[in-house]
Amino acid sequence: MTQILHEKFGAFALITAFHLAALWMLAVGLNKPSLAPPAPLPMVMVEMLPAVQPVQQQIPQPKPPEPKPQPKETPKPQPKKEVAKPQPKKEAPRTTNSEKALTAPKQEAPPVQPAAPAPPEPSAPPSPPAPPGPPAPAPVTPPRFNAAYLNNPAPVYPPILRRAGEEGRVVLRVFVTAEGIAGEVQVLRPSSSALFDEAALSAVRKWRFVPAKRGDTAVAEWVQVPIDFKLN
Repeated sequence: MTQILHEKFGAFALITAFHLAALWMLAVGLNKPSLAPPAPLPMVMVEMLPAVQPVQQQIPQPKPPEPKPQPKETPKPQPKKEVAKPQPKKEAPRTTNSEKALTAPKQEAPPVQPAAPAPPEPSAPPSPPAPPGPPAPAPVTPPRFNAAYLNNPAPVYPPILRRAGEEGRVVLRVFVTAEGIAGEVQVLRPSSSALFDEAALSAVRKWRFVPAKRGDTAVAEWVQVPIDFKLN
């Protein structure tokens, strides 16, 4: 109870103080001198801005209506084919054997004669024997240059190489004709000096040879002739 009284007293005191303050402010306002007229406001130049074009808003166009789905055509029922009904088989009329048929003797079938054997086909004639091939060629006997009866002179030893004490070996390639003459002479493997080669060529060009033979016939053929230059 006492607390309620205190609260009411505080509220009354607050309201009283508020009214007293309002009265004081009103009295002070009446005692103030009259206010001077307000000064003229300064002129302000206003620049006219260009008119802003309004932004055109894009109005969304309505979508075209979707085509309505057409109803599917239902297939027309095809007429059923009439199935032919199987017709009942007609029974063959039964026949009764007469007394003559029962008493008639049975006829026997004639015996089957065996077919005659076919004549043998004629055999093909034997093929004639193949003709004999050409005989193989006879082997060739190479030419000879070292027969004792040929009396072929030895090459001349070059004096300069003899004094120098040099030795050498030359291998010549000679084409021997059917008459046994050196038709062409070539140096197949030269020696260490050209003097040995020239001495061998000049000597072999004058040699006689035993010609090559195929069987009993003399033929032309190549042969290799080695020439050695050695000091005694």
